[in-house]
Amino acid sequence: MAVTLVDRDSEEYRRFAELYKAARALRPNETDLWKGDLYATSGEGGWGAFQQQDGSFKLSRELVLDQLGPDANPHDQVQALSTILHETNHARVPVDAPKEPNAVRSRHSKALDEGLTEFVAVKDVAVFAESAGYGELPDAKPEYPAAYRATDALLEYAAGPDGKDALADRAIDQPVVMRWDAIADEIVKNKLGDVVPPDPQHQQAARAELINAMVSPEWDELHKQQPVVGHDAARQTTQALDNATARIREHYAQNPAEPCPAKIPNFEIAKQQAEQLNGPQNRTRAADVDLSKLPPPAADSRVDGAAPSRTTGASGQQAPAGAAAPASANDPMRFLGAQAPAAEATHRKPSLGDGSRGAGSPAGPGTQRATPGRTTGPIEHGH
Repeated sequence: MAVTLVDRDSEEYRRFAELYKAARALRPNETDLWKGDLYATSGEGGWGAFQQQDGSFKLSRELVLDQLGPDANPHDQVQALSTILHETNHARVPVDAPKEPNAVRSRHSKALDEGLTEFVAVKDVAVFAESAGYGELPDAKPEYPAAYRATDALLEYAAGPDGKDALADRAIDQPVVMRWDAIADEIVKNKLGDVVPPDPQHQQAARAELINAMVSPEWDELHKQQPVVGHDAARQTTQALDNATARIREHYAQNPAEPCPAKIPNFEIAKQQAEQLNGPQNRTRAADVDLSKLPPPAADSRVDGAAPSRTTGASGQQAPAGAAAPASANDPMRFLGAQAPAAEATHRKPSLGDGSRGAGSPAGPGTQRATPGRTTGPIEHGH
């Protein structure tokens, strides 16, 4: 794969910069991590990526940049515009929330990130195309078919009266590791509002129980899988959530004054709490620490209704397909290489590495066509 820095004085660069500005205008916030560099790729390498560590974009010349002119095929053009929306949304939120007990700091969050970001990009692309002067285009076809389908089903399950689109809008504004918490919050409000008290500790513990149910092995690298795997993951996640809501109801029927004794999704906080309660030599599983004993989430790490700050990302050479990238100490995606579900994180950090994916689409036929999927790697944002 050839990678070329696009000249900032070129028409190609100017066109992308204008589209980026229009994409940000759809979901404005105060921060902007794009440092100004745009790279064009040729050959194998997928649609594109936002590179977290150096704040640059890498987009396919053939699949994206060449499809932005007036003579492009409308079906190719809408996919190129969806890619720009997708990557712009990756660039507008932080990855980590280390002070949050309910943060899922494993690559399960990467799969949800891809599914949710693609859901929002496909939803927004018609308005984006109109605002950017492209007029009416065909419907966009989602990439990441398995993650997209599982995310769509999860949003449908959790959504309240305002619908899954509104829930997706709220979740996409959260840090990557907190999207599960946003969905769990919706479930608490819509399915458990009659039993879970409004007290912050009760609310957070109930969300943790639901998060632990959602973050199952089926979501591990779901963004790399075939569409049928997304259906399976959706079905199993729905069943797990039904069981979790039943457990929460049973708990409050027996102990209405006590928060649900949920495990802590954030492995670092679980470890710290276990050491504080039992001493550093204690062998008790840190994930079994009672979440109800934790304080409410730190105000500076939640972004409910607020514009999130952005993070930096990785840089380097493209990794081979399926290979894990070496992790930089400054790479906010490095912990997403963790394989264990958040509910099973215990007394050690997950293995480092940014959980990168190589170029190209998942093995086998995609949802609609055999073109490469939007990619991640050591030089890309974890999406």
